[in-house]
Amino acid sequence: MLTAAGLGVRTRRGWVFRDLTMAVRLGEVVALCGPAGSGRSTALLALAGRAGPTTGELVVGGAIAPQEIRRRVALARVGEAVELEPDLRVADLVAERRMLGATGQVARYAAVLGVALQSQQRVADLPPLDAVLFAVVLAAMQRPLIVVVDDLDAGLDPDDRLEAWAAMGQLAAHGPSVVATTTAPAPDADTVLIDALARVS
Repeated sequence: MLTAAGLGVRTRRGWVFRDLTMAVRLGEVVALCGPAGSGRSTALLALAGRAGPTTGELVVGGAIAPQEIRRRVALARVGEAVELEPDLRVADLVAERRMLGATGQVARYAAVLGVALQSQQRVADLPPLDAVLFAVVLAAMQRPLIVVVDDLDAGLDPDDRLEAWAAMGQLAAHGPSVVATTTAPAPDADTVLIDALARVS
C-alpha cells in the first residue's frame, strides 16, 4: 500500500524530519508517535503527496508521482492546513465533497466508525470525538487507499481516545488503511507505532 524509505523534509531552518522509513499494509493502522514539534504534521503531508520530500523515496499503491499519490491518499485533517470549517453544517461539507468528486456513502462510513451524524448540525457543535470521526468520514468518501489524520486523539478524554483508535481499526478493516499521528503510544494493539520523527538539527 505505502512504503517510505529515508523520507525527509528540510527547509532553510533545517530538517523538519528525516530518515522516516515505514510501511503501511492493507487493513492496517499506523501511528506516527512523536512529541510536538517533531515534524509529524509535515510527515503526513509528505506521505500524502502534498509536501515534496527533500530526501528519500515514497511509493503509494505503485505510484511515485506526487499527483498520483494525492489520488490515493486522502487528508482528514492536518494541523491548520486541513481542518473542517466550524460554521458549516454536516450536510454542507458532505455536499462539498460530492462536488469535488467523492462517491463514497456517508452512512456506510459513519456506521463503520460508529458516529451518529445529523445533517443540520454545525461542526462547531459536534463533540470532539464526533468532529474528528466526521473528518475521517469525509476523507473516506473519496475512496482512497489510505486516510491520514493528524493528532487523532488530541483534546479527547481517555475513553474517547480508546474509541477513536478503535474506530480507525474498524475503518482499516472495512476500507482504507489509516496513518494517524499522536504524541502518546496508541492504545490499539493492532497499531504499528512509529517513533522516527525526532527533530534533527
